[in-house]
Amino acid sequence: MDVTTTSTRIGKFEARFFHLAFEEEFGRVKGHFGPINSVAFHPDGKSYSSGGEDGYVRIHYFDPQYFEFEFEA
Repeated sequence: MDVTTTSTRIGKFEARFFHLAFEEEFGRVKGHFGPINSVAFHPDGKSYSSGGEDGYVRIHYFDPQYFEFEFEA
């Protein structure tokens, strides 16, 4: 309960994304006021939702630039 009332910084908690094979972080999205408990991707891969202890479910859409990214190995 105290997690959501101890900080006034917007988006203190963030979802971090890592490449499955290379284990390198390639994305980070801020937005929740408390720890994130769940993340679910849309089947088309263009968006995802996250649910946190702050009581919110947030829907995130990836920018078009996300799909133009080429990972350099």
